[in-house]
Amino acid sequence: MKKTRALAIAMTVILAAAAVPAVSAASDRLVVTQATNSSAPAASASQTTSSSSITAADIMSLDDAMAVALEEVPGVLKSIELDVEDFRSVDYQAEVHYNGLEYDLEFSVTDGTIYRNTQDRIENEDAIPAGSYITFAKARDAALKEVGGGIVSKLELKDSYNLGVVYEAEVWYGDYEYDVVIGADDGKILRNNYERDGDAAYYNQYLSGSPVSTTPSAPTTPTTSNPSTSTGAGTSSNSSGTQITREQAEQLALSQVSDGIITDIDYDRERGRTVYEIEVRSGSWEYTFDIDASTGEIVKTERDYEDDWYDFD
Repeated sequence: MKKTRALAIAMTVILAAAAVPAVSAASDRLVVTQATNSSAPAASASQTTSSSSITAADIMSLDDAMAVALEEVPGVLKSIELDVEDFRSVDYQAEVHYNGLEYDLEFSVTDGTIYRNTQDRIENEDAIPAGSYITFAKARDAALKEVGGGIVSKLELKDSYNLGVVYEAEVWYGDYEYDVVIGADDGKILRNNYERDGDAAYYNQYLSGSPVSTTPSAPTTPTTSNPSTSTGAGTSSNSSGTQITREQAEQLALSQVSDGIITDIDYDRERGRTVYEIEVRSGSWEYTFDIDASTGEIVKTERDYEDDWYDFD
């Protein structure tokens, strides 16, 4: 299961000329072109901000965080992230592409002091293809609408092998982290899954100032629902096609295993289909059930022998 952390922003920058990726804001589109600019300044000493002394009200806005990164390195913002380190410190981290180099920045969440600025050449697989994309702000809004609330803790523009250019957003909502993939061309939601996350829980409990004690039973109902295709034994408890809740999916999984204990649950939305993936332990056996969120049908079942009961990783 995945684990990451993140932050959302709006992008409006104009750069010119020809040689490395640069960005311009044409109306409501993010236009990545090729541009030449002078090299950026480098580095200061690495530090972090103790999270014990701040709340969300002390953390600078997303727009301000973006401005700090682009003032330090006036290139193409590839990603921005609110990073919680070992539940003790918090900072912003950003990646900016500029003049053929990748700049990795770390800076204060309260005043924008740059702690770290390191450079390396941009690898081909990390390059942002030239094109016209929705803005960071629109991608952020799409992710929040899909989840139904929370904060975007990470947002990255990247070239995905099988989905094209996408924004990958991580949203903290309650004690859960939602991973949402958004098409950079049209803003469509391509994937959405979630899992319990320590950083999300930490933010919710200690930093947010207005904790959300619970997460919705399920994220927002998908805009499309494909008929289920069963690849394993299962029972449909919801023939009407209405979205089932997380609790209903858990009960379905537990009904398949005697004396089972749920050890993990993910909610995944990919290519128009939404599935709960639930892991259940019973003795030395681990069961994985994929349950169609639209019909309640168990569409896939796996069983593995595990002799390390106390190791759920």
